[in-house]
Amino acid sequence: MGKLSSKKIYIHFSRQLAKYICFGISFIIIAIYLVITANKVLGIVKNNVEESSNRSAEILVHEYSLILEQYFKGMFAELNQISYNISDVDFENEQEVLEWLKNNKTAVFNEFSSIICCDINGNSYVSNGRKIDLSKTKSFILAKKENRERLSIGPLISAETEELSIIFIQSVKDANGNLKGFVGSSMSLDVLSKKLNQMKIENDGRFFVIGDEGKFICHQSKTFLGKEFIPKDSRYKKISTVYLLNSGQSKFDSVSTDGEEITIYTKPILGTKWLCGVTVSKAQMLYIYRFLNSAFFQVVVITILLVVILITASAIILNSSFLNEIYYDELTNLWKRAKFEKESQKILDKSSDDRFVVFEMDFRGFKFINQGIGKKEADDLLCTCATILLEECKRVNFICGRGYADHFYVMGKIESVPFFMEWLNVLVINLEKELEYFDIPSYFKIGITFVLPDITFYSGKKTIQELIAEATFAKGTIKERVLQSYAIYSKKMREQNERVQRIERNMLKALSSGEFIVVYQPKISLADDKIKGAEALVRWNSSNPSIGYLTPADFMSIFEQNGFIIQLDFAVYEMVFKFLRRQLDLGNPVVPISVNMSRNHSNPDKFVNEFISKFEKYDLPPSLIEVEILERAAEESMFNLVAVTEKLHAYGFSVAMDDFGSGQSSLSMLDEVPIDVLKFDQNFLRNSKNCEEHDKMINILINLGKQLNKKTLFEGVETQEQRDMLKELNCDQVQGYFYSKPLDEADFVDFVKEHL
Repeated sequence: MGKLSSKKIYIHFSRQLAKYICFGISFIIIAIYLVITANKVLGIVKNNVEESSNRSAEILVHEYSLILEQYFKGMFAELNQISYNISDVDFENEQEVLEWLKNNKTAVFNEFSSIICCDINGNSYVSNGRKIDLSKTKSFILAKKENRERLSIGPLISAETEELSIIFIQSVKDANGNLKGFVGSSMSLDVLSKKLNQMKIENDGRFFVIGDEGKFICHQSKTFLGKEFIPKDSRYKKISTVYLLNSGQSKFDSVSTDGEEITIYTKPILGTKWLCGVTVSKAQMLYIYRFLNSAFFQVVVITILLVVILITASAIILNSSFLNEIYYDELTNLWKRAKFEKESQKILDKSSDDRFVVFEMDFRGFKFINQGIGKKEADDLLCTCATILLEECKRVNFICGRGYADHFYVMGKIESVPFFMEWLNVLVINLEKELEYFDIPSYFKIGITFVLPDITFYSGKKTIQELIAEATFAKGTIKERVLQSYAIYSKKMREQNERVQRIERNMLKALSSGEFIVVYQPKISLADDKIKGAEALVRWNSSNPSIGYLTPADFMSIFEQNGFIIQLDFAVYEMVFKFLRRQLDLGNPVVPISVNMSRNHSNPDKFVNEFISKFEKYDLPPSLIEVEILERAAEESMFNLVAVTEKLHAYGFSVAMDDFGSGQSSLSMLDEVPIDVLKFDQNFLRNSKNCEEHDKMINILINLGKQLNKKTLFEGVETQEQRDMLKELNCDQVQGYFYSKPLDEADFVDFVKEHL
């Protein structure tokens, strides 16, 4: 009995032991599996965090580089306006340089403090009369070696303010393309740094700019402005500011000027030798890593079950908190652009045979809305817009996100283009209705592009970034003063975009190399068929075969948009003045020449002062120059036109109203603007049906001009019938192909001799 009982106990014990061993082995296997799984999960979370952080920082530094690129373009555009009349100055003649500086010292723009002229040896003169030597500066030596068009020098101690300053200069070449010297302006380093810091577009990360010589141009601490930085930590000693500048677009681990461990993201600023960058602290990332590891080991120690629960909860919490900070816009709670692009690209990659739409939307004149109603109200407006946009997108399974300021992006799969356009109209109506609360005109600009496999133009495989770029370009074609809600990217827009880029890449070089020329179209008196004047018209005879010979219709609107038209206007004035001076010196007969003033000249005092400054160099009588202003400009600023006309009259110049009758305020402006000549738009003749009513209308216009003591001139006279009709109606002068096409200088001189 005892033996049996012992045997039973042994068997029971053995079975229990086997059970526990099996359970233990299973437990260990499950634990190992869960540990490995948990480790992989945490690894994925870490990778996602790093990837998202990198992506956000890369987008941020890219946006900074674009903003700074545009800022420096604007600075050098202003510098171009200072330097347009220096090509004839002998840089080796100190007296001539000082005289030019004296005549132009008032042309300083914005934050520039002085004008500087520098010969090819580095001998420089400042507008205050002081002389400085730039020959030994690294930037100047490098500029000569690389034959650079533009550069910045410094930081240097300003010869005028005795502060650390940056000198922005550009090369000046003679007619043969040989370097004559440089002209530029200086700006206080403190002023420049403050200006650049104002461009900060994110609260996270620190923003900095490194100049040509590897020194800080912009830094959060004034202590480091104008200085090179070399980390004291031996691990990162080579990551100096000079090393960063030479590395271009990169990512580095280093320490900040405060000694904090950071990751640096950098990108060159196009058009300069400068570098912008942002720094991201590693402290937050290290904190997240420590938290993950701690949570991992704690839950493993407690129980396998808690390990699974806590690891899952940790992953969810971490993804929902940290990734929310990276992916979601703080104001509107929409996806940031990086997240929007990522999710959109996933959809595009999965459904390559479906139809999609991508569009970008913003408010007309949001900057003025922001100024008008205040930042808080403007933020409320954006939040309201975002809420409605998100609701409408959910209704049709679209996705949306927010970029900078008032820019919103939408992407989604569509059944057809008409279906989408109907939805878009509903969206705009709902937005306008809800935004009535803010009591301001809220008009939208929407740029649209499609992915349509069944239409050749829209069927090519493109990334979401390319599609957004197309939508952005389409939106840019919507004029601010036209109540047009949307524009769709098309083949014509693509060709236009390529054409605009080609023209803008070559315009500055074309001006400096003399590719812009002036032709002259005679103005004929109908009383005796004699020449009484001519209009100066600009042409672009490009050396680039892809551009060729262009008339103003090909490039004028582009130059008006980018501001280059101001520089071109003054170049044309100078060419006309030189032509007249040359003819007088040769003893040839001359007639008054009219020059055009574009509507971009928004400052009457500045325009007239610069115009007179150029004119007085050639010792010409004012009676030989007439300035033509556009009637359409009156719709934008009647005050400017009145001011310009009165100032020009004070100097003895005649003023004509060009394209009269093409705008909306023709009659009302005649009492406002004291012009001398009415130039009637050529469409009056082109639209003529040779009927009695049309002749009466033209007769009324001519009589109106005469009753107001103004000369009358019709453009676009191409037939004898038109000429005879205008002569019978007692029009003063005509201009057009019936008498002559626009002529080059030599042919025009001959024409004047024959018809004077």
